[in-house]
Amino acid sequence: MTATILMIEDDKNFRQVVSYALKQAGYSVVTAQDGREGLAMLTTEKPDVVLCDVKMPVMDGMAFLAEKQALRNDTPVIMVTAFGSIEGAVEAMKAGAFDFVTKPINQDVLRMAVSRALERQALRVENRALRERVRGERSVDRLVGISSSIRDLRETIARLAESSATVLLRGESGVGKELAARALHEDGPRSLSGRFVVLNCAAVPSELLESELFGHRKGSFTGAHDDRVGKFEAADNGTIFLDEIGDMPLQLQAKLLRTLQEGEIERIGENKMRRVNVRVVAATNQPLEELVEEGRFRRDLFYRISVVPVILPPLRERPEDIEVLVRTILARHGAPGVEASADALDRLRAHRWPGNVRELENLLLRACALRPGLKRLEASDIGSLAATRSDDPISILLSDGVLELPEDGIKFEEIERRILLAAWEQSGHNQTRGAKLVGLPRQAFIYRLQKFGALPSHGDSKVEEKL
Repeated sequence: MTATILMIEDDKNFRQVVSYALKQAGYSVVTAQDGREGLAMLTTEKPDVVLCDVKMPVMDGMAFLAEKQALRNDTPVIMVTAFGSIEGAVEAMKAGAFDFVTKPINQDVLRMAVSRALERQALRVENRALRERVRGERSVDRLVGISSSIRDLRETIARLAESSATVLLRGESGVGKELAARALHEDGPRSLSGRFVVLNCAAVPSELLESELFGHRKGSFTGAHDDRVGKFEAADNGTIFLDEIGDMPLQLQAKLLRTLQEGEIERIGENKMRRVNVRVVAATNQPLEELVEEGRFRRDLFYRISVVPVILPPLRERPEDIEVLVRTILARHGAPGVEASADALDRLRAHRWPGNVRELENLLLRACALRPGLKRLEASDIGSLAATRSDDPISILLSDGVLELPEDGIKFEEIERRILLAAWEQSGHNQTRGAKLVGLPRQAFIYRLQKFGALPSHGDSKVEEKL
């Protein structure tokens, strides 16, 4: 399996020289110009090792290291420093860096440092998996709930984790499809041999999706400045999670089908097949059967990915899980022991939850942010839900197609606001899909979200990751 190195360096020439040396050593390399860009790539690229310069504009290496530690990301970091600034590198190691190398870089020293970092990371992953198995802890237990539907789901995921069968996860946005996919990987034998790699097919422009999946050779198209390893190669001996597979362009579906059938991929611009051993977990919130009948999804691919279909229930169908979810989410985000009042629970159970568990988590995070030191969740902390209960006229409009205006009327702007926010939650905070849900051009959808304060006016790194 090819390891991925994230190199964060503002000097373009130095970045290119070191990247070339690492690629010659057999590694896949992705690069960032500063710490802020590097932080975003920790999530999107999931590197195995980070090589980070100490001194950079915008966000330097020490600031990057501090932000990374705050995210509880355990990817080993090798700091790069000028020979006269070794004291700074030592401080970085005290702050959590794994090792440091000095400029000008000796290639043998660099390769040895990277090799040691990879060995330590492999041992850490293996030890964590072994500890969890000894203690009986499973990733599938993060699918929280006491309802029969969730208990059945956990049992199904636990059984499937031991196999390599292709699984299709179905359910609305926010129900936990990625969590279930991760459990299929982490609770099975592939967690010890390969990575869990995620690709949201709706979040990548169609013209770049083939490169994301299969990789490309340098110069194969405009903008291909370096060789790139695709997600399938990165997931070799592990698991790839293809989220929103219903949005994959029809012409690319044939190439995906071949990969699933033959276990081979071909990089763009390369006339060579590469063998990959990857378990595929796909997910969708769309009716694929209808897409097949409309000619928008290949029938043979549908049968290939739905070897084992698994349906994740929406939150509104399991109100008995609300209380345990509230406790679990609050504890996960630093508020252990906080209980919800009876009135608060009644209000939460009455809500239809178009955004499912993700919407509930966002609501609880807002409550904690607005009332620091929260000891008990009261109905007043979630008062905004009072206007979106199942008997609310706008909820009826959104869910049942019936419009009943209240006696004292309602502002049209409020209707627009709630519809837009519902589309934003249901799309999983994906601007393109959200715009499609309400029939707006993407830029018009973004403008309206900014108008209602749901989206920053000048971009946000967390939002941009969804594009």
